Amino acid sequence: MAPVIRPATAADLPAINEIYNFYVATSPATFDTQPVSLDRREAWFTERSALGLPVLVADADGEAGGWCALSPWSAKKAYDTTRDESIYIADEFRGRGLGKALLGAVLQEARRLDVHVVMAGVVACQEASLALHRSLGFEQSALNLHMGYKLGSWHDVVYLQRHLWREGG
Repeated sequence: MAPVIRPATAADLPAINEIYNFYVATSPATFDTQPVSLDRREAWFTERSALGLPVLVADADGEAGGWCALSPWSAKKAYDTTRDESIYIADEFRGRGLGKALLGAVLQEARRLDVHVVMAGVVACQEASLALHRSLGFEQSALNLHMGYKLGSWHDVVYLQRHLWREGG
């Protein structure tokens, strides 16, 4: 059954946090090294809501199978039409197309919001995430070496851009 992509609600925050904290504990996909508290997640959600930025959930088999959100790229005014994208899929739902559905939906939201460029920072060893982003038109703009040390290794970060201002963006 195809996932239903919908705006997240406050009721989704425990599941969003659980998905994220899985990666905090097991993966360099995030450079957070301590679990995020539910209070911190609620503040994160409130901030995005106040800014009118989407937080989307993939509802799969009656549960949150993943989430995707846009955040400000920078507080500097000239970056107002540049957004940073984050996406995390619950471990048991990886490989089912939720990532492509979520990322495609958040790009549609970005277009609706007149976003010019969507940025993504992906740890270089996360091949599935890199492939997902490239499949939806993201292009590499930088490779930053040894950006974070986690789980006993240094990790590089690939920065990708999705140029929504290009024809067919």
